[in-house]
Amino acid sequence: MKVGFIAILGRPNVGKSTLLNALLSKKVSIVTPRAQTTRDAIMGILNEFDHQYVFVDTPGIFDGSAGLDREMRKSAFTSSRDVNAILYMIDASVKSLDTDFEVYDSIRSDAPRIIVLNKIDLIRPQRGMELKAEIKEKYPEVTILEASIKENFGIKEIKDAIECYLEEGQPFFPQGVLTDKDMAYQAKEVIREKLLHFLHQEVPHQSAVKIDRCEETAKGVVIEATIILEKPNHKGIVIGKGGEMIKKIGFATRTELGRMWKKPIASLHIEVEVDPGWRNDPRKLAELGYGE
Repeated sequence: MKVGFIAILGRPNVGKSTLLNALLSKKVSIVTPRAQTTRDAIMGILNEFDHQYVFVDTPGIFDGSAGLDREMRKSAFTSSRDVNAILYMIDASVKSLDTDFEVYDSIRSDAPRIIVLNKIDLIRPQRGMELKAEIKEKYPEVTILEASIKENFGIKEIKDAIECYLEEGQPFFPQGVLTDKDMAYQAKEVIREKLLHFLHQEVPHQSAVKIDRCEETAKGVVIEATIILEKPNHKGIVIGKGGEMIKKIGFATRTELGRMWKKPIASLHIEVEVDPGWRNDPRKLAELGYGE
C-alpha cells in the first residue's frame, strides 16, 4: 500500500479547508468566507484503492500579535515537518505575490512542494500565465497547478501530482476513519462556524468555544458548550435580543451536526461567558486546545 502525509499550507482564506473537504468529498474542516476560520491542524484521511492520503489542513499563516495568532502560526509550521509533500495554496486573484513568497520562504521543511493557484476562475487566462511565469522564475523546480476548488476544478490533478510522493507502508488509520478529530472537537468547530456566519466585525475572531459535554445517549447526542468572549459588550451581541441570536446559532449547529454525523442531536445547550484577555493567556489557550 502507498501512504503519505500531505500538509496544506498558505495564507488565510486561500481555500485550504475547502480543498480538504473536496478531496474527501465530506465535510471535515469548517469553511466560511472569513479569514482565520481554521485555528488548528486538522487531518483528513482519504482511502482510495491501495492508497491512503493523510491531508493536514492548517491555519492560515499571517503576522498577528495575539498569543492565539502565534499558536496558529506555530501549528501551521509544525504541520509542515515530517510530511511527504506540501501543497502551498495561493489565491490567484491577489494583486501581488510578494507576501506569498515571504510566507513560502519562511516554511522550514525539506518536503517537496506543489504550488496550487486556486480561484483561477476569478482571473483572466493572461493573468494566470503571468503568475505562473513569476512563480517559475523564483522557484524553477516547483510544480504549479491551476485550480478552482469551489468549482471542483483541479482536484484530480492535485491528487495525481501527490501520488508520486507516497511511500510503501502500512496505513496510518483504519478504513472508515475520516479525521483525527473527535465529536467534541467537531461540535466546537461547527459552533464557531455559525458564529462566523451570523456575526460580523471582530466578535467571532475574539471568541472561542469550549465543549463541556458531548455524549451519545439512547435519545441522541447531548452537547453542552460555552462560548467565551473577550469583551463584555460582545455578550449581548452573541445572545441577541430576547435570545434570538443564540437560538439561531444553536439551531444551525444542531442541523449541521445532525447532517454531518447522521445522528439525532438530543439537546444542545450553549452558555455565553466573558473572559477578558483569553487570547493572550497561555493557560487559557491551552485549556481551549490552542498550544501546550
